[in-house]
Amino acid sequence: MTIPPQQRRLYGTLLKQHPDERDLLLTKADLLRAVRDWLHRTGYTEAATPILCASRESAPIPQFSTSHPVTGESFHLKHSAEEHLRRLVVSVDRVYDLGKAIRAERADDSHAIEFTMLQTAARDVTLADGVTLVTELVQYTIQTAFGTLRTPGGTDFSTIATRTVDDAIAEALHRTRAPAGAELVTAARSWLREHRLPAGESDWAVMEDFVKHAVEAAVTTPVVLHGFPYELRHNSRIDGRSGRAQRFSLIADGVEICDGGLKLRAADDYRPMVETNIALRTRLHDVPADEGPLDFLADIDCDPADVFTFGLGIERLVALCTGRTVFETLTFPFH
Repeated sequence: MTIPPQQRRLYGTLLKQHPDERDLLLTKADLLRAVRDWLHRTGYTEAATPILCASRESAPIPQFSTSHPVTGESFHLKHSAEEHLRRLVVSVDRVYDLGKAIRAERADDSHAIEFTMLQTAARDVTLADGVTLVTELVQYTIQTAFGTLRTPGGTDFSTIATRTVDDAIAEALHRTRAPAGAELVTAARSWLREHRLPAGESDWAVMEDFVKHAVEAAVTTPVVLHGFPYELRHNSRIDGRSGRAQRFSLIADGVEICDGGLKLRAADDYRPMVETNIALRTRLHDVPADEGPLDFLADIDCDPADVFTFGLGIERLVALCTGRTVFETLTFPFH
């Protein structure tokens, strides 16, 4: 059923007049309760992180910025809670934030500017054990909220398979083995060009677009992709034996609903990436260079550890489970 935007703007009236929309709101609430229940049962502590951040995050992305109307202080709106949680996990073994994220993205059926994000951090958890945690969380949440793992939207979460990104890339390129390094980036750029899709300027942007359109779009049943190429390492540690990033992504019906991995340990590990990302922000988005997240770097050096983090988009999961769009699952979609 298509509901005109002017009706969706009157959100309370919409829920009153359309029982299905009210049921969707209640389903989302059930799912959120199930997420929190699983996290508490598994030893995670909830910790709210700030929306207004004094420092930019280290990712190569633009953030919404604002200033205090009285003091003139500058702030950046939270893109992710990960760096604040990494600071907390120095002292508390497992922490999570379940709140708003605000991103400078173009809104579409699977993206929103403001949405609900679960972000976690846990000490002394391997990538394999972390993937198990994510799988258990998703299955418990869906079973609790819907009473079944075969969701109303048609996705069956009874089995969540695992697959290496190399295998998925090789399949997308119709090769027996995935290329690596510069050869992989060249092949990815060519694939995007052949399919008349735009390719970013940086190797990172090219690989992001390639994985989204060539790899993720081909996924039908729930799959955890792991072992990412070096170009898509983000802030994940590199496995010394395979040369692959200890990062994972949970995909279902062509949509990424969860991403994370085993993170870099100490400030010296992060600094080269942070400097590269600051330069990318300046070149690609005209964001002035800064000193980087100094408090974050100081805190993680207090007690370096193996830390597994993951982020889960709540509206994306609700949309996937109900056969709706992300926009339709937003509470007050027009704010």
